[in-house]
Amino acid sequence: MKSTVILLLLCVAAVLASAQTVDQSVNALLSQIDNGEVFKARQELPSLMAKHPNHPGLLYVQARLTANGAEAVRIYQSITDNFPKSEWADDALFKVYQFYYSIGLYRTADLKLQQLERDYPASPLLATATKRDTVSIPTVQAREDSDVVIMTPSRPVQPAATGAQLFALQVGAFSTQANAERQKTQFESSGYEVEVVNKVKDGRSLFIVLVGAFTTYEEAKARSVELQQKLNTPSMVVTK
Repeated sequence: MKSTVILLLLCVAAVLASAQTVDQSVNALLSQIDNGEVFKARQELPSLMAKHPNHPGLLYVQARLTANGAEAVRIYQSITDNFPKSEWADDALFKVYQFYYSIGLYRTADLKLQQLERDYPASPLLATATKRDTVSIPTVQAREDSDVVIMTPSRPVQPAATGAQLFALQVGAFSTQANAERQKTQFESSGYEVEVVNKVKDGRSLFIVLVGAFTTYEEAKARSVELQQKLNTPSMVVTK
């Protein structure tokens, strides 16, 4: 009897140790992404997912590394649906909310925000969630050498804008200037006019990467399609 209890305790200890190891790996991968080492994270993730295919933290990392925004949202949603008690669930749901806001599906975005408020009332992310009449913070997945790209227009741009107003394509916003300058260099090497603009929102400094300067919304939108096709880069039309 005593030996059975000892064996059970050892099994429990092994499971807890394994879970702790995976969590440490997840944090290490997220740190790599935040530091711009996305290629390195991409290399390390597959072997970890092969060993732990249903770990919500690893799924979260996979979503962070997914270039296609819609596919990333599918992964984030699966975390919320299948692992609602995990530490990653509220963050994943917040990413879903941001995505729907970014593409203009405000009713769906509001429903996701309401779910976040209902299911995760203690989530610190609620403090950063914005309403559509202020500043939106929709997220699009990063390219492999940047941290998470945050689309942050001051308000939805209307195609009928007139006058001397200039438009640009926002391809990213970063918490560090180094990552913004890295993305700027990439676009410059491809022949695009790029600038980095520093903005402060809610006391947080963001470095916004803008491509081009266009006199009409239609011209900017056409170049946005070009960026998606040539460089697989999502962008958003904003006013300068």
